[in-house]
Amino acid sequence: MKIIDTHCHLNVDDFIDKEQYIKEALENNVSAIFNNGDSFESLSEIIKLKREFPDFCHAVLGIHPEYANNGDDYLFQSLKYIEEHLSEIDAIGEIGLDYHYDKSEETKKNQEKYFREQIRFAKKHNLPIVIHSRDASYDTYKIVVEENIKKIDLHCYSSSLEIAEEYLRYSDQVYFGIGGVITFKNAKTLVSIVNNISLDHLLTETDSPYLAPVPHRGEKNESKYLPLIIKKISEIKMMNQEEASNILYNNAKRFYNVR
Repeated sequence: MKIIDTHCHLNVDDFIDKEQYIKEALENNVSAIFNNGDSFESLSEIIKLKREFPDFCHAVLGIHPEYANNGDDYLFQSLKYIEEHLSEIDAIGEIGLDYHYDKSEETKKNQEKYFREQIRFAKKHNLPIVIHSRDASYDTYKIVVEENIKKIDLHCYSSSLEIAEEYLRYSDQVYFGIGGVITFKNAKTLVSIVNNISLDHLLTETDSPYLAPVPHRGEKNESKYLPLIIKKISEIKMMNQEEASNILYNNAKRFYNVR
């Protein structure tokens, strides 16, 4: 059984012993992880990890919507850095919209600008995007369609089944990131989505160090816990765990276009 963590943040300070983290992940059949950027400062750390652990760490670079009020220079400085490291990255992310804490029109406008500019950058360089969308389902979908980008990963998917189906009608290259939340008792909507969406459109992720699955909920999350997520997905799908794992593994390879 091979597993890929399609979305994590090994670059953050929570993980002091990177080699131990990777060792334990490998012992649990995790063969690769994709570190996703959020701030400008995170980008160089992710590239550093890729260079230090080239057979295990992959790089996804982008600016999270929480930094959208930092202005144009911050965004274009980030895009300049990403462009200088295009040969080392597999996607643009995580990018998108987040209205959870700040619903002001000015912030929404700034987030939309960051989102659209990064989508256009991804299209220019023929790269998929990893989307962060929180409390902004309709606006996220609207921008994706207007910008006409087809290959997307909706990281930590938290919208409705109806919106998921709209995405799939729009593009057959849409994937939904499923992480530790699927193991939570109150995850009824997400369970319904996993049950109703083809396994061919799901990706396994941790978002580590966040959102650890049961029975580790509330602890620091790690890639080594991915088998718990796959076990839950296979139970929902009523299929063999190894078979489900192989499909999910190939989905990740297909999305990121890696061998």
